[in-house]
Amino acid sequence: MVVKPYPFLWCYLLKLNKKPCLFESPLKLFIFELILGSLTWGGFMWLFVWQFQEQNINNLYASLMFGFLSGLWVSLEVWYYSKKLKITSWSEWLIEHDLND
Repeated sequence: MVVKPYPFLWCYLLKLNKKPCLFESPLKLFIFELILGSLTWGGFMWLFVWQFQEQNINNLYASLMFGFLSGLWVSLEVWYYSKKLKITSWSEWLIEHDLND
């Protein structure tokens, strides 16, 4: 996952040329996944389950918890692999591998 741009599906469909997650800031990825993960989880759960139940604040907490945990997972994974591979920045990596335009 860390070698693909985030979110990969949108980058692929819109033909965006973004850098891989490994070169992004872990904090930026955490916040982005917190928001996107919470909205995705909450939206799908409401669509398939919660609309047939009465309103409950625990549903909101569950979707926020999912976004928090998935954001934590993505950011820690990026942080771990960037330290392990000693990656500093996207531009330096392109220069080191002779991939400049």
